[in-house]
Amino acid sequence: MKVPLWRPRQKQELDQEIRSHLEESIHERIERGASREQAEAAARREFGNVIAVTETTRDMWGWAWLDRLAQDLRYGLRMLSKHPAFTAVAVLTLALGIGANSAIFSVINAALLRPLPVAAPERLVALNNAGQQRGFPTFSYPNYRDLRDQNRTLADLIAYRFAPVSLSHAGVNQRVWGTLVSGNYFAALGVRPQLGRLIGTADDLMPDSHPVAVLSYNSWHKRFGGRRDLIGRDLIVNGRGYQVIGVAPDGFSGTETIAAPEIWFPIAMQSAIEIGADWLEQRDREPLLLQGRLKSGVTPAAAQADLNAIARRLAREFPDANQGLEIELSKAGLVGKSLRGAAVGFAALLMAVVGLVLLLACTNLANLLLARATERRQEIAVRMALGASRGRLMRQLVTESLLLAAAAGAVGLAPVLWPVQLRVQLRPPIDFPIALEVRSDPRVLLFAALLTIVTGLLFGLLPAWRATQAQVAPVLKGGEWFAGRRPSWTRGSVIVLQVALSLVLLIAGGLMLRALRQAQTLDLGFVPEHAVEVTFDLRLQGYDEARGRALQQQLVERVRELPIVQAAGLADLVPVDLHFAHLPVFIAGAAPQRSANAPVALTSRISPGYLQAMGTALLAGSDFSDHDVETSVLVAIVNQTFAERFWPGENPIGKRFSLGDPNEPKLHVVGIAQDGKYSGLGEDPKPFVYRSLWQSYSGSTSVVVRGRSGAQSMIAAVRRELRRLDPQMPIAAATPLGDRLKLALLPARIAATLLGAFALLGLVLAAVGIYGLISYAVSRRTQELGVRMALGARKRDVLRLVIGQGMRPALLGILLGWPAAFALTRLMKSVLYGVSATDPLTYIAVAALLTAVALLACYLPARRATQVDPITALRYE
Repeated sequence: MKVPLWRPRQKQELDQEIRSHLEESIHERIERGASREQAEAAARREFGNVIAVTETTRDMWGWAWLDRLAQDLRYGLRMLSKHPAFTAVAVLTLALGIGANSAIFSVINAALLRPLPVAAPERLVALNNAGQQRGFPTFSYPNYRDLRDQNRTLADLIAYRFAPVSLSHAGVNQRVWGTLVSGNYFAALGVRPQLGRLIGTADDLMPDSHPVAVLSYNSWHKRFGGRRDLIGRDLIVNGRGYQVIGVAPDGFSGTETIAAPEIWFPIAMQSAIEIGADWLEQRDREPLLLQGRLKSGVTPAAAQADLNAIARRLAREFPDANQGLEIELSKAGLVGKSLRGAAVGFAALLMAVVGLVLLLACTNLANLLLARATERRQEIAVRMALGASRGRLMRQLVTESLLLAAAAGAVGLAPVLWPVQLRVQLRPPIDFPIALEVRSDPRVLLFAALLTIVTGLLFGLLPAWRATQAQVAPVLKGGEWFAGRRPSWTRGSVIVLQVALSLVLLIAGGLMLRALRQAQTLDLGFVPEHAVEVTFDLRLQGYDEARGRALQQQLVERVRELPIVQAAGLADLVPVDLHFAHLPVFIAGAAPQRSANAPVALTSRISPGYLQAMGTALLAGSDFSDHDVETSVLVAIVNQTFAERFWPGENPIGKRFSLGDPNEPKLHVVGIAQDGKYSGLGEDPKPFVYRSLWQSYSGSTSVVVRGRSGAQSMIAAVRRELRRLDPQMPIAAATPLGDRLKLALLPARIAATLLGAFALLGLVLAAVGIYGLISYAVSRRTQELGVRMALGARKRDVLRLVIGQGMRPALLGILLGWPAAFALTRLMKSVLYGVSATDPLTYIAVAALLTAVALLACYLPARRATQVDPITALRYE
């Protein structure tokens, strides 16, 4: 036998190890009073009565397993190489399951598990405004200062806010996303500059006093070519110069896992970055996200109690803005807890799906190994007759399974090693800098390694256990493998599991496809077909209110005059959007309420003609008109839910209310619009208020156009008219209105794509498994079927017999799969738009489809069984 290269060194090292233990034992006995001879004799007896180190001693010390493992590996590789077709099918089948699990886990790792690239990320926590009724869990700047200065449990507390800006570069104005940050932001995170310096406390003391900026590493490289002389120069942002003081380090994109802004500014520059919005000293405006660093030894629970004591004091001192203020801490990195719950739920759904796919691949491979074990029955019987123990044979067979799993793991992990490709594919349709870098880090590699080992054991143990139950004497005589009952029940059990898993995947995929179809028929509150949207922001180009109003009015008038346009209007926000403002509602004549606990409504500002351009029905009253100006009566259009919630059973036309502040002038209801979907397709009906853009100015502008031409023609026409009014205006988005649904439908589309592909795979694997089971059974029963036919059995009787044998495990799998499908689909409720997780039509249709496929898979070998020649069958074996 060939000696492995590592054996000589292993022997030498082991000899030294045993000698050292022997000498140590002799020395201990001499110290206890024994003579040298007595100590040596006693120590050698303890170590196996050895005089020289032998192979037996080494085996006694447990090193022989290395030799046996090497033998098993060599033998396993040799056996797999003799059957390349089987090996290729097994590796590819398993690689699909391992690869799918590794890929989904790498995405989850990037979004939820990977720590932020800051110092001691485990001590970073996000603050959530749990008492807030609206939007993201944000805070006001005055509350931030009080929480920062008065707490005793946080080493530091930072504040930040994302904001779009207009960047002038190379003669072109471009809309990019920046972040307003508190002066302690970078220092608290322990981030060091790649170049220059970062924003510090001195840059954030006085409002509008330090126009400085820090560039992200990616922006510095891609937009500015990595020029080192950029430090100290000015960037033109919103028409104003900002000195570039530094570049953030490579890999740092902020304190949110999936956000990648390009520029950071001091919060003190807020009024210049967000032109027209000055909230620094307003306690009832809550635009800031907060994160804190726990002091050493402080638990999140202790910090939360400390912060809530401050929150209660703030609620007493400023009840109008802070009544009900409550702080809840969560893991940092995903906009507090606002997105984490949905992200965790969606991740659990995806992992459940790919886990089912892997389990399905394992069952299919177990079936292949069971069939292959039948072919190897002579080999196994001979080895057992020569003295091999059952445990030794099981170890050999499991080693072969682990070799298959290792090869499949290497193949399946390959896609995860191309993060650039995955990063491009994962970019969602949203006007926000998303950067989810999916790459293979030690956590992903460890997950893949553990998954490979578990998978190898999962599909290898059952076939190994069954294969080593062979009755040696009958097999050596050419007889049956097992005494008594045949082993087909084991393969039948595997088929039951395959069919059940396939049913679960098919039902989940069917529900998702129905949900996507249902989403196309949802009452959105607008008609996306034959309409386009062009969005820009006048504030970022330095427009004051007078100039902005003039441009808006001129643009909408010009667009309406175009021959291809049927209707056109303006809005500051268009559904479906995450950025709608939630403002407290104060009904005239109702009991007074504070802003903090008043009911809230979503709101946007629109021009006359907007509802018609959107295809939103006006159910009562009238639309806004060009005569609704600042000096006239303030008017509003409310949706059905708003009217029913605040004036149930009454006619809301002419009713009055205030938004945001009870002291604000009252709005008069002049119309009622249909309900719609505003923030997401799965949301419940919400109160909504349309205000007149001519009475309440906003520089954020979306032009909505409905016309007789194609989307690109209408977009080009709007662009042309806008360029005539301002050639330098950067356009944030110009898309068909239907693209608004892409973000809302993104989770459902991802789930439907994965579930559809995996369900189809499951159907194929189940069909192949059933076909293989029946084909194997027919081959084993050739003689029996021949005898039956020789004795007068008709072909239809044989057909019914064989089909019945295959359909029993298939039908049992369908029955067992229904409750499992019900459990999985409960995780999908958030993306099943208008479709029940227990939709009977889907369950029945999928069961019928799987039954038909199983029937076909049984019929083909059954038909072949009816063509058996009885004479040939009687000579079989």
